[in-house]
Amino acid sequence: MNVYITKLNGMSFTSTEQYAQHMAADIAHSLGIREMGIYRYYAEAESTENRTRRFDGIIAGINVGDIVICQFPTWNGLSFERALVRHIKAYHGRIIIFIHDVEALMSDTHHKDLQDTVELYNEAEVLIVPSLGMRMFLTEHGIRTGMKFVIQEMWDYTALPGTLGSGTWNREIHFAGNPDGIHFPNAWEWEVPLKVYSDSECHGTHVRKMGWLAPERLLMELAKGGFGLVWYGNEEWRRYLSVNNSLKLGVYFAAGIPVIVPRGISSRSIIEENHLGIAADTLEEAAEAIKKMTETDYQVYSAAAAQFAPLVREGFFTKKCLLDAIHMSVRNDMYTYSESNETYRMSECTFAYVCLKESYKNNLALSWAFQGEAEGFLIYDADSGKAAGEISNVLEHYFLLEDYPKTARFIVKAYVRTLKGKMILAESGAASVSEMLPIKPVVSLIMPAYNAEKYIARSIDTALAQSFPDMELIIVNDGSTDETQAVLDWYRERYPQVKTFYKENGGQAAARNMGIEKAEGNYIAFMDNDDTLRPDMIERLYATIVKNDCDIAMTSVYMLTGERYEDMTSYPMIEDTAVSIEVFFEYYMRNLSPVLWNKLYRASLVKEHPCAVRVRFEDDAWTPYVLSYADRVCYINAHLYEYDRSRGSTAIHASWNRPVEEKFLDHRELVLFFLENGNQERKDLLKKLALVYVSAFPYSASYAGYSELRKEIEQM
Repeated sequence: MNVYITKLNGMSFTSTEQYAQHMAADIAHSLGIREMGIYRYYAEAESTENRTRRFDGIIAGINVGDIVICQFPTWNGLSFERALVRHIKAYHGRIIIFIHDVEALMSDTHHKDLQDTVELYNEAEVLIVPSLGMRMFLTEHGIRTGMKFVIQEMWDYTALPGTLGSGTWNREIHFAGNPDGIHFPNAWEWEVPLKVYSDSECHGTHVRKMGWLAPERLLMELAKGGFGLVWYGNEEWRRYLSVNNSLKLGVYFAAGIPVIVPRGISSRSIIEENHLGIAADTLEEAAEAIKKMTETDYQVYSAAAAQFAPLVREGFFTKKCLLDAIHMSVRNDMYTYSESNETYRMSECTFAYVCLKESYKNNLALSWAFQGEAEGFLIYDADSGKAAGEISNVLEHYFLLEDYPKTARFIVKAYVRTLKGKMILAESGAASVSEMLPIKPVVSLIMPAYNAEKYIARSIDTALAQSFPDMELIIVNDGSTDETQAVLDWYRERYPQVKTFYKENGGQAAARNMGIEKAEGNYIAFMDNDDTLRPDMIERLYATIVKNDCDIAMTSVYMLTGERYEDMTSYPMIEDTAVSIEVFFEYYMRNLSPVLWNKLYRASLVKEHPCAVRVRFEDDAWTPYVLSYADRVCYINAHLYEYDRSRGSTAIHASWNRPVEEKFLDHRELVLFFLENGNQERKDLLKKLALVYVSAFPYSASYAGYSELRKEIEQM
């Protein structure tokens, strides 16, 4: 069996992408792994016949059973990479994919390619991923069950200029990156000097342009002392750093100097636990920490970095992950992924809340709120010690227990898989069913129900599992013709906070309005009868809406499709901080998500502005309408609401198949609803939003009615 590794050529000699691939290939060569060269070119223009000949040349040396470690991306495009992998497999080669970057995560413009990227990764037997966070992200977004993972943890940097001297104490920061498109080098205003190693211009105060340096010269300059900086230029890049590794870290550690990183970076655990530098929320915080630092403090950091440096200089991180990946591709007993103990922050893993409730048909519903990084949960009968179930998705928080007595107690354990089996990171206390007492509601949660007998019990269970105690659940049966009412009667008889009402079928908006009339709480929330809530949703939204004296508090949303959790609604807002409705509308117009159930509202706001009836797209019409009457909103980016589309929706599919003329009339109706009924003091803001809505509608560019609607809006 031979092992090959791809090696990218044809990019600029200053390209960090090409440098990383060359370095990994050189380290692999020291392990007896052969090189497979790939040239960077305009692949999209190449014919299938020419591409096949190219691939035949690239893989000419492989035999049946050989392993090819593909360093991706090749920057030739996904279609090139898919074709290459399939060509190798056609010759019975085996695939390991070494992920350097995920283009679909590097900017929102490429996010549409994520599913295709995941499908490419699923062709591999083993994935080498930058971090545990990346592994979890890919698992959540469709990586096949049973995929083997190796965690890279850190980039090496093997450019050795000879002996490096030990750094001396000086208050300066090095940035070995390209400042183009990054704000902070041009806005640097702190006394601590910033050295930028690039030929690009930067004009911040106390910024010194050092120019681009070859790797050996760069290491010698950095080794003189100071701190290396890894930072982000925008919110997209901040999120990317939380799951990917930065080659700059390897550069700084190879030079033997400590670093400054943002707190959310994927390598934070290694950096903090090995005392390799400072993690900060802002650059101002970091600059202030260095300003106050003593020489003794610096020498402690410097000594730790110097001790860590040989791991990076000698390529041990790359050697380890390459060898582990090869073992995994061959051995059946290595069924999971490899990573060092530093990745597990067991002290940060905890169960904040666990709850056991009676569920429909005399089952038991177990819910929990877990904090930390894990892979799954094991559920045990607390009295017998026997296993009761397992969940392999760490985002799940609900488990239905059948055939257990009401007196049973259960424990939840969070785990990760290691080469030695499952390792327990945290364990909950024993949860038991407790009697529910009458309450004076502070929050009213309203759920319309229609023909939901098969799934509404799960939704009710997650509502009753809320950690916020002073909440009433109001369920309005909108004329169901199945056994939904029997389910509601069962819960109403057992839970004093559950109130059920019946009305003739009139649609969700009318059912919600009945619930609004019956609500006794100071705040109101909504949920649909097939969705789920995380156990701490109401508690966290209530805390932030009260703390910030807001009219509306909201959370980000997951969309559930089968076992996958996908980000559906989120905003790049500062969490737990009030913003004006004018500011929020700017975020809202960049990410239209007219849903009402991810929010907690001041009750008076909703009672004065009930839901839109007789409008086909009622949520789309009502959401901007009610927002226009709010003054302050706040946000928690925790995906506390889960919009379940696992079942599909015949109503949605039917609306898709309607004639475009009918769709246009519905779209016009919803836009005019919030324009005419919304807060007229914010009419200009609503008009701006209406135009964004129109542009987002299907057929808006091809159907003439939309052009007329735009003119109508502009003239209002």
